[in-house]
Amino acid sequence: MSSEMEKPLAKLKDIDGFVAVGAFTSQGEMVASLSTSSTKLEEIGALANDVLLKAQKATDIMGVGRGQMVHIEAPKAHVLARCLNEETDFSTSTTGRAHVHMILVLEQETNLGLAKMRLSSVIQEMAPFFR
Repeated sequence: MSSEMEKPLAKLKDIDGFVAVGAFTSQGEMVASLSTSSTKLEEIGALANDVLLKAQKATDIMGVGRGQMVHIEAPKAHVLARCLNEETDFSTSTTGRAHVHMILVLEQETNLGLAKMRLSSVIQEMAPFFR
C-alpha cells in the first residue's frame, strides 16, 4: 500500500475498538488496508461488499435513493460497509469518477456515531486514488 493511501486510513485507527479497515474497488478487490489484528479483511471485505451491493439494489427498488452504507451488528463486531460512487448509476463505474468501497471492522464496544462520521470523511479523502 502506498504511503499516500495510509494517511487517510490511519485516521480511523484511533477510534476506540478499531480492528481493521480496507479500501476496495467496486469489484471487491482490496487495494489498501490497515489492521491491528489477524482479521481476514479480504474475506470480510468480499462478503460485506456483496451485502452492500444487494442493499443498494434494494434501496433503488424501494424508491428511497441509493443506499451508501450498510451496518452489520454481530455479537463480536460491527462491520460498516460504505460506498462512494461519483457516477449517478450505482452499478457502473466511469473513468475519471471515483468508485470506492470501504469496509471498517470495529469491536462490539465502540463509538458508532464517530466511526460513521469519520468513515464518511475518509472515503472522500480516498476518492482521488480511484479517479
